[in-house]
Amino acid sequence: MEELFNKKNKNRVLKAVNGEMSYQKLTAAELHQFVQHWNYDDGIEPFEWIIKQKHLDKGTALCLYWMLQPDYFCKFKNEEEIKEDTNYETYQIVKEIEERYTSGFYEDKNFSFDPKEEFFDENSNAKCIPEEMKVKSPGTVFERQDIEFALLRKPSEKELKTINSKIVDAIKIIQISNPDFIYDHADDAINAIIESVEYWKTKELGKIKIKNLSYLWMDCVHKKHNWDWIIWDWETGNNIGVTNATKELTSLENTIINHTIDGFQQSSIISDLYKDLAGVNNFYDLKKDPYSGIGLLFSTDHLKFRE
Repeated sequence: MEELFNKKNKNRVLKAVNGEMSYQKLTAAELHQFVQHWNYDDGIEPFEWIIKQKHLDKGTALCLYWMLQPDYFCKFKNEEEIKEDTNYETYQIVKEIEERYTSGFYEDKNFSFDPKEEFFDENSNAKCIPEEMKVKSPGTVFERQDIEFALLRKPSEKELKTINSKIVDAIKIIQISNPDFIYDHADDAINAIIESVEYWKTKELGKIKIKNLSYLWMDCVHKKHNWDWIIWDWETGNNIGVTNATKELTSLENTIINHTIDGFQQSSIISDLYKDLAGVNNFYDLKKDPYSGIGLLFSTDHLKFRE
């Protein structure tokens, strides 16, 4: 099942959850994931429409039912008491699902869901819940998928050529104000980058691609600290960066220059971060961490790595 649920499907669910597209446009499989990803603190408005749809899978309806915590209402003596509770609207959705589910309204049985896996056991107070709602539904298990698609990967040959061309351009930018500059030592290059940033702060950039200095900075980190060139691949694009050996920390293109050329940070942070990355595997290894909060360093230990 997971193999048939591709990047496009995941992106549609993510957009629906974030309110960027209508949940009414989702397929049955996408609705199954939507139910599992929805933040229930944001309300239950989508489900007032969803539970009335004939194409809603029986397993999805059962999953939603238990996501709404129907056993919560078993502590009340009658519906009159429930009406006084702040969750009465949820109760109404729960009862409507019960009625439709037990009457055979949901005919498709593609996605299996077992409430006993997570939601209740023999010690739960589920006396008010129909027995049919406690039984595993037929079909194939379709577990919650990671819909926020992102991974780290090695750069392609084409991307490596792009990186090298930007480094060459960065060297030429420095040589405009420092004609004698030669890129042969990383430490010297860091100082040259700072001097170039200070020089260009007061100048019209014109066609100067000042952000390419960040590629030279990353190459210094690559050579000095053995960080690897990396592509942070997103659903809608990607970013070039460098990452440490454990892939737990990543610094991305443009950020170090964006933060200093406009004066947001002192240009000395170009050298500070470069030095502070020595021997660092994660944020805990940093003597201080002013970097993650301003977008100069990212934790990436949660991302998968693809060769």
